[in-house]
Amino acid sequence: MSLQQIQQHINQIKTSYQMPNKEFQNTFKLFESCVPFLKSENQEQLNQVFRALKRFRRRLENELKLNQTDYHAFIKKWKSLNITFVPLVYDVKLDFSKKIATLKYEDLINFNFDHHHYTSREMLKASMMIFQHLEVEQYANYNNLENLLTQINLNYNIVSYHNFTHAFALFQLLFCVYEKSDLKHFVSKQDIFAALMASLSHDLNHKGVNNLYKVKKSKKLNKNICEQAVLESMHVSTLFNILAQNQQLNFLNQLPNTQQQEFKRILVSSILATDMGQHFNIFGSFKDRVNATIDLRENQNIIDPLIKFRGFNKENFDDRKFILNVLVHACDISNPCLEWDAYMKWSFLLAQEFQDQTIKEAAKGLEVTAMLQYKDKITFFNGQTFFLNTFVLPQWQTIATLYPSLIDLPNEVKRNLEILEEEKKKLSN
Repeated sequence: MSLQQIQQHINQIKTSYQMPNKEFQNTFKLFESCVPFLKSENQEQLNQVFRALKRFRRRLENELKLNQTDYHAFIKKWKSLNITFVPLVYDVKLDFSKKIATLKYEDLINFNFDHHHYTSREMLKASMMIFQHLEVEQYANYNNLENLLTQINLNYNIVSYHNFTHAFALFQLLFCVYEKSDLKHFVSKQDIFAALMASLSHDLNHKGVNNLYKVKKSKKLNKNICEQAVLESMHVSTLFNILAQNQQLNFLNQLPNTQQQEFKRILVSSILATDMGQHFNIFGSFKDRVNATIDLRENQNIIDPLIKFRGFNKENFDDRKFILNVLVHACDISNPCLEWDAYMKWSFLLAQEFQDQTIKEAAKGLEVTAMLQYKDKITFFNGQTFFLNTFVLPQWQTIATLYPSLIDLPNEVKRNLEILEEEKKKLSN
């Protein structure tokens, strides 16, 4: 990093952005005023300033996108940076005539709610509607909760997929699952509040790269890091930093000790459960315990202590936590549970993020993750078929076994698998 590059970065921010308030104006003036005192030979100092400048720019962009959809913010930024779009992005179509002007409860329990139509402010308002419906004020003051959600939103970056819209999609689907199933009779109100907060926070400060990228980059820089749940641990840390820096918003401190510990355990474990590296361990245990639960449900005379032990018990906090961990993870990879057009929008945007990562890998001299590179549409569809059959369908079928009222979700995955086969045949002809 050179002094000239820092100056160019400052000039670019000055010409490209309008400061939204005095806090940003004053911080930017500090950056401008420090430049004459920087020493070109002091590389550590230059690196520190540049990293701080990057964080400032990200926070500025996140503030300015509050009144935009994440999709439009991403398109605008990528065009300004001259980043190449994968061809699939041009197939993303948003029909704003279908946008609901005034959201109601009935809209928010729709499995096929179209999240891409809404700005960050509108999604924040919808989030508060859900929390008010659940009557969580006994745990968190509504004004403080609303301000906390805004801070959470401001810590989501402009990327094609892992943005606040994705977090809200997970959150809203989990709410649907809770409202439309017997889950609401199994977990407590505090339990679901904690899981919903985890949903909104589960990808905080995501920069559009995966765990493997973080590990490869750290090895190249000779940094020793824990290679398990790298991003998920960072998301948890970011949330607790937000709470630490805004004590008025830290509702956890107002909870009695036992409630606070249980809330944190669900919050942290649910975010960590979104690590795809843990999928088969979690799913295998879940499937085994669902089978035991169904056996007990169908035959109350079972005396086998092992089956009784494996069956879910709502009086057991760890059982409630585990089911919520499973559901947060399942909702995180639930795009294929949506109708075809909505499912494809999300998948196309994820393909862009994967491609962007491979470009970063090449630029930094890292081994390029070939499976993330976009090749053509039929390869993309084949990848989707594998993902649905291997991860999404088995998990949601097992969830629907436990909660039969959710059968529409795995059935939609099956329909999308059929359409994928039809689309592949069209491309092969």
